[in-house]
Formats: sequence, structure tokens, C-alpha cells
Amino acid sequence: MESKRYAFVPMDDGPAAPEKKDRKDRDRGDRKDRKRHRSRDRDRSRSPPRHKRRHDDDKSPHREDPKVTDLRLKSRQDYLAKREAEKLALLRKQVAEETAELRSGVRLSEREKAEFANNRKILELAEARAKIDDYQDGYRLPDQYGADSKKKEDALYKRNVEKDEFGNEKFITEYQEWEREQTVKAKSQIQSREREDAGEYDFILDDDAINFVRDAAAKYAQPSDGLTPEQRILRDKIDAAEKAARSIQEVRKSLPVYQYRDAFLQAIKDHQVLILVGETGSGKTTQIPQYLHEAGLTEGGAKIACTQPRRVAAMSVAARVADEMGVKVGREVGYSIRFEDNTSDKTILKYMTDGMLLREMVTSPTLEEYSAVMIDEAHERTVSTDILLALIKDLTRARPELKLIISSATLNAEKFSSYFDDAPIFNVPGRVHPVEVYYTSSPESNYLEASLVTVFQIHATQPEGAILVFLTGQEEIDKACERVEEIKRKLGSRVPEIIALPIYANMPSEMQAKIFEPTPPKARKVVFSTNIAETSLTIDGVVYVIDCGYVKENTFSPRRDSWSIYPQTRLRGIFSLLAPEATGSRHRSHNCTYS
Repeated sequence: MESKRYAFVPMDDGPAAPEKKDRKDRDRGDRKDRKRHRSRDRDRSRSPPRHKRRHDDDKSPHREDPKVTDLRLKSRQDYLAKREAEKLALLRKQVAEETAELRSGVRLSEREKAEFANNRKILELAEARAKIDDYQDGYRLPDQYGADSKKKEDALYKRNVEKDEFGNEKFITEYQEWEREQTVKAKSQIQSREREDAGEYDFILDDDAINFVRDAAAKYAQPSDGLTPEQRILRDKIDAAEKAARSIQEVRKSLPVYQYRDAFLQAIKDHQVLILVGETGSGKTTQIPQYLHEAGLTEGGAKIACTQPRRVAAMSVAARVADEMGVKVGREVGYSIRFEDNTSDKTILKYMTDGMLLREMVTSPTLEEYSAVMIDEAHERTVSTDILLALIKDLTRARPELKLIISSATLNAEKFSSYFDDAPIFNVPGRVHPVEVYYTSSPESNYLEASLVTVFQIHATQPEGAILVFLTGQEEIDKACERVEEIKRKLGSRVPEIIALPIYANMPSEMQAKIFEPTPPKARKVVFSTNIAETSLTIDGVVYVIDCGYVKENTFSPRRDSWSIYPQTRLRGIFSLLAPEATGSRHRSHNCTYS
């Protein structure tokens, strides 16, 4: 069979040319892809491991210092805090404008109302978040001190105290802190919408906003003294000071000792030693040293010393005498107590405790710088007073020009007179006011609680006036002050404000001076004191006196050769001996109720 062979011969080269070109392009692209893959594989095989690259990056000199990162973070935080305050102020202004627009009655779409409500909600949340740092209505996250060393140092050395408007530190009680928290919580519940526009137009009806004066009366209302406003202010201050000085001089002349001024000066001129018996309230402590100064006993730089048995008495009397003489405490009039010497080279009247004068006699046995010495409250017979009397008795014989006045508030002057070689006795009557005395029908087993009950009975039912309570010691006084604060907190607004103040010998001087500060309006002051307030102090405004009837005594035991204080069960009643002085020291300035 004859075989047939076929041959394909292209009839036309035109259509086949594009297909060949496309095939060549695809082959060329495949070769490029294979070449790129081979190059990437080659580079990957040559590159080091990833963990090695990370280690090399750590050693790179271009890596940023951690301190710079911390500074950048702190700077960013400070900027965000300022930015937050600015955004909050803008949001607050926007919400105020939207609220005013809502109240104006403009018709708004539901979308606008929803947007306004959303803005108010955001503002409320932002302000609530800002108030968390006030420690009142929320919890504050602890501060982070790792990135800020200065904040950490400030937190370590800061003191947990508060300051008043003058920058002085003040003590905040637990009750005051609780009351402040409750006040803040109550204020936060008030709807701001109710008071937002209140008072916006009140100035229209305010009579004090603009004062009009008729032309005819204006020329008479103008000052015709020709002084500038500054000169008028200075003149008013001078007039007020002169008025106060006249008032002080009038008080000095009204004291009982003023009537015996000339007789006293003549007696001290004729005698070296004088026993002065002055009843409580006569003014002997404040006036006698001034009379000696006015008589010329301080000429040539000499000084006059007046001793007091207690520190607070020396301080308060020195302050009063300085006011009467128109000088500052520490200049012409000063005081010297333990750990505090408020005197200068110009001091001529020096009030001090008997222990301080005893120390001066150790260094200067003859007391050359003093021309007169007055030992006040000698009837209390402290150890320092007795030693001082013995030393000064010998000193008067060595210095005939030294004048010595022994002052006492009781009638045991004969003993002092006989001890000082029958020295003359000079009597000055006191100025007293009526005293109403009340006794308990039966003894009280717990006199501390009975005193507190009596304090609040007087506070709730009697007219205004300070209350003085005599207790036995510091422990009872501190407990009484705490109980007053506790009872006041429980009673709340059912009773007026009452201020409890302690006073005893071991208190610091600045705390002792608080009892002489004026009482705020609509408040009553109650002073819890030991027998320090019986004769040495005069607390202005005391109208009611409560006496527990007991006193702790520091007694020397010869058998044990030591001093001891009587225990509570062996306290001695003071009605028979000291009650007259306790009432007398209070009723020197007011009618008094003693119980």
C-alpha cells in the first residue's frame, strides 16, 4: 500500500508572528523571576540569624538612651495634662452655650439634641474624673514615682499638715474633716441647672450698686479737711490708738490699787521690805511694778523684777503691762521663763518665774542690775519661792538700797512679816462682783462626767459666757476635751458651737495663750484647767465656774526621801482652803455662778 506523507507549509507568515512574540516575552519574564529568586535565596543564605542581628542592634551606637526616653515620656505627659485642661475649658464653654441655646426656645433637631446631651455627659464625666484628686468623692490611683525622682523626693519629705489663709499650719480634727467631707458631698448633689442663671440680673434691683447724691448735698458730703485718702486713713488709725490708750488708762484708774498709789509709794520709800496683801482683782500684779517705774526706781538702767509661780502667768501679765505702757513685749517690758527669754537690753520691767530669778542669783548673788524685786503669789509656797525668800532676806541686809515687796492674796501675811523682821503690812482691798454658789445635793462618784453634764446643761440653757472647769491634772483635762468634742459631734446642730480649751503647766506657751483669744460670735468657750487658774490668771468673759472639789498635791515624804503625788482615792477637797480664791479670781470681772 502506498504510503502518504504530509507536510505542513505555512501559507502566510502574518498571523503567526504575534504568537511567537508573546511566547518570547513569557520566556523572558520567567527567566527574570528565576534569577530574582536565586538572588534572594543567595542573600538569605549569607545574612546572619535574626537573634544575632537583634544582639548587634543592641550594641549599635545610635540606640536611644533610656533617660532620654523617660524625659520624652514625662514631657508628653505634661503636655497632655495642659492640653486636657484646655480642652475641658473649651468643652465647658461649649456646653454653656448649648444649654443657653436650649433654654432660648430655638427649635432643634433630634440629632442636635442628642449631640448636646452627649456633650453634657462627657463634661460631667471629665469633671468627675478631675475631682478624684480632691480625695472627697472618689479614689485616686497611687502616684508612680519611678520615672520622676523629684516627685518621689517631695513625697518622702512632705508633711501631712494643712495651712490657713495666712500660710500658718493648723490642726484639723477628725470631726472637722468629717464635716468638710459631708459638706462637699451635699454641694455635689445640688443641680447646677437650678442655680446656673440665678443672680444674673440681680444687680438691677441692687440698691448698693450705684449711689446717687443730690447736687445740693454733694458739696457738704465732700471732706473739707484738705487731706489725701492716705492721710485720712493714718488719722483714723491714730484716733483709734488714742481711744484705746484712753480706755486702758481708764481701766487702770478704776482698779482698787490706784486709790492707794501715793500711800504705797510713800511706804516703799520709808521701808525696805513691804508685805503687800492685795485681794484678788485689786491690780497689784500689773500696777505695782509700773508705780515703781514711775517713781524713778528704773533710772540709770536699773530693772524691776516681778516673779510668778507659773510660766503662763508671767507671759500673760507681761503682755498686759506692755499694752498699758504702749510698748512691745520684749523691749521695755519682757518676760523670762524656762526655755524662753523674751527680753532685751532696754527691758526695765521683767516678769519671770521664781525659778528663773533663783538661777540668776546663782550667777549674780547680789542682783546688782535690779533696784526692786516683787515676789508675787508668795502664799503658794513653792520650793523655789521658799529658797528665794531665804536668799533675798540675806540680800536685803547686804544691799540696803534694794526694795523688796512680798505680795500675797491671802491673809497669812503675819508669817511673812515676822520672817522679815516685822516688816510693815500694806493692805489693798479687791473689787469683786456677786457670786452665786450652788452645791450638789449628794457627792458624785464620777466627778469628771458630772462636770461634763453640767457644762452642757449650762451651754444649752444659760445665757452666753465662758465656762471655767477646775480638774485635777493633765490626764483628766485631755479626756474632758475629747469628751466635749465627742458629745458636740453627736448633738450636732441641736446645741450652739462650743470650744474646749485645756490649760495646765506642762503645755507649750503658744497653746497656753489660746485661752486668752477672743471667742467667735455665737460660740461659747469652756476652759478645763488645773489650779493654775485660781489666782495667777484672769480669763476674760468667764461667767460660770465648775469645781470638782479635789486637787492633786505633790508632797514630800521624809521617810522615803522623795516627792510623790497623792493617788486619786486620796485627793483632798479644796472647798475649805482654795475655793474662795477660785471664785475670787473669776468674779473680778463678771458676775459669776460657782458650782
